[in-house]
Amino acid sequence: MIQKLHQLIKIQTNLSFQETCWLLEHVTKKSHAELMLTKQLTDQEMADLDSTIAQLKDHKPLAYILGFVPFLDLKMQVKPPILIPRHETEEWVAKLIETLKPFASQIKKICDIGTGSGCIALALAKNFPDAKVTAIDINQQVLDLAVSNAKLHGIKNISFLKSDLFDELPKNAKFDLIVSNPPYIDPACAPTLPAQVSAWEDHQALFASDSGLYIITKLLQNAPKFLQKKSTLPVQLILEIGHDQHEKVLKLAKTVGWQAQALKDSFDKWRTIWLSQPSLTLRRVKSEI
Repeated sequence: MIQKLHQLIKIQTNLSFQETCWLLEHVTKKSHAELMLTKQLTDQEMADLDSTIAQLKDHKPLAYILGFVPFLDLKMQVKPPILIPRHETEEWVAKLIETLKPFASQIKKICDIGTGSGCIALALAKNFPDAKVTAIDINQQVLDLAVSNAKLHGIKNISFLKSDLFDELPKNAKFDLIVSNPPYIDPACAPTLPAQVSAWEDHQALFASDSGLYIITKLLQNAPKFLQKKSTLPVQLILEIGHDQHEKVLKLAKTVGWQAQALKDSFDKWRTIWLSQPSLTLRRVKSEI
């Protein structure tokens, strides 16, 4: 019975097997083990399943239906219209943690600009428990969700600040590491986005003017003021970017004086720019995650 339901859901929604498992667990309020012993769903469960499938067909993201999305070893609460954490972001955060683990004792303060659900900030706070993480967002609704996620996981070495980029930080604030998954999509590309994205997720967290480079440019220009000057870390600033932006961002970084390199994700697309201040020697990291 359950296997047939998996097949039925996949045919109608094109979800992966793991996603159909989550969906069935969500609808029935049963664990996977309990479902495997279930011979058939109740009439109410079938009605709820049909309703949920209808929502998916109407382009509602599965993460919003479930109310969560996995991110590394965290279960992140999500709700519309707050940006849903992506696998591509999860990849580079895992790579960053791996790269910086040998330098953990040197990492005292981390800043996440545009924290959204808090996925990046919380992953870093959990893996670097001796560091103090500051998570910044311009949207109070977003910060409220990030705070809720921190409480859910019992992560306490993190604070939250409502700010437009660096504006509300103390002028003398200094960090060892700054990370950001900023808005970087060119508004002209809006018609090409999947309906699950354009119709549901916060456009303020997706789009940026100047062909998507406005926020990235401000981060490149202002981050040096808030970074420790005498650092031996292999990277001090990481920016997620659009797959076709790496050449422009590298050029911008060079004009500001950064040492920078672009890295690809597992889909062979340019995904991040890893930067250090000009006075430092940027250690090479693998060119692909």
